Amino acid sequence: MATRARIAIENEDGTYTSAYQHWDGYPGGLGYKLVNHWDNPLLVRKAIELGDASSWGTHIGTKVDFNARDTHGSQNIYYTRDRGEHAPCQRSETLDELLTAECWEEYIYVMKRDGEWYYTQVGFSELLPLATRAIADHVDILKNHLKMLKSREAA
Repeated sequence: MATRARIAIENEDGTYTSAYQHWDGYPGGLGYKLVNHWDNPLLVRKAIELGDASSWGTHIGTKVDFNARDTHGSQNIYYTRDRGEHAPCQRSETLDELLTAECWEEYIYVMKRDGEWYYTQVGFSELLPLATRAIADHVDILKNHLKMLKSREAA
C-alpha cells in the first residue's frame, strides 16, 4: 500500500512549486531521504519541476524503463520522463493553498527559503521541522527490521 506525499519548494516570490510522490511518503521513508540527500535547493527545484513521481530516491537520475523496477536503483522515478504520462508539477499561490488543496496525499514536505525541510500531515495547517522526526522514525523502522530478523533466526 502506498503512502502518498507532496514535495514542495518555496519560491522567492512566496509561491510554492510542488509535485506528487506515490511510494513510502511517511517521515521515516521519504522524509528521511529528503533530509539526508536533498539539501541543495537548486536540485530540489529541478527534481520537483520534473513533475509527479512514483518515488524519490537519492538523486534525479536518468530515463529508465518505468516497468523494469530492477533497473531503477536509487534514483527518482517520474511519471512523465519514465512512463510517458503528462504529470507536471503544480504551483500554489500561498502556503495555505498548498496545505488545504484537495488531494490524496497523507504528508506534505516543504523546503522553505531557509533551505530547511518542514512537513505536515494533510489536514493540519502547521509546518513542523522535519529532521528530528524523520531520523527518529527511520531509526524505529530499522529497529523493527532487526527484531524481525532476530525472530526469524530464532525460529
